[in-house]
Amino acid sequence: MPFFKQIQTEFGWIGTWKLEENPEELLTQIQLPTEDDLRFAAMRSEKRKVEFLAARMLLKMAFGEIPEIEYNGFGKPHLKSSNKKISISHSADFACVFVSNNRIGIDIERADRNIDKVADRFLHAIEKTTISVSEDQQLAKVAYWSAKEAIFKCADEHGIHFNSQIRIDDFVPENGRLFKGNLIQQNRNFSYKMYFHFLENNVLVYAVEI
Repeated sequence: MPFFKQIQTEFGWIGTWKLEENPEELLTQIQLPTEDDLRFAAMRSEKRKVEFLAARMLLKMAFGEIPEIEYNGFGKPHLKSSNKKISISHSADFACVFVSNNRIGIDIERADRNIDKVADRFLHAIEKTTISVSEDQQLAKVAYWSAKEAIFKCADEHGIHFNSQIRIDDFVPENGRLFKGNLIQQNRNFSYKMYFHFLENNVLVYAVEI
């Protein structure tokens, strides 16, 4: 079995799966529900198949079996027969799944991912200033990106402007560190507890609506 790690959290269960196997190896370990089997059959990318199956392996660990999943109009997964919330993410190296009773989002990215071309679209001017004085600007940029992706997954809507509507409080990316984030909407603001983890050159951030 490839590397598997649980992250202990008061808000639920997080599992990570290292993407080392091929689809055939993973398929020997699980039986997909009918709808997932149809989704898998439609996939052409080998990488996408591995990500999909690894996430299902994690869901099986969380629930004892692979639960039935449906996707809303924004592509967010929901459990058909449970009130629990799930969030799923992948990087080039890992799949991760977060299961909770709260509204949640999780994101994982390689720490060396080049996101300079989209920096202006997701960073507020204050956040740029914070990053500019960071000891590791590359890590800080990816951490802010991952944090905003995690909040976006909580929101269940399109059209959110990352640079103006999602704001991350100043923080230093350190393993297990708690920080705060906000989503600014026209009629209401949402606040989030955010947690940063470093996993084999991957940045993992999860958000919990409070």
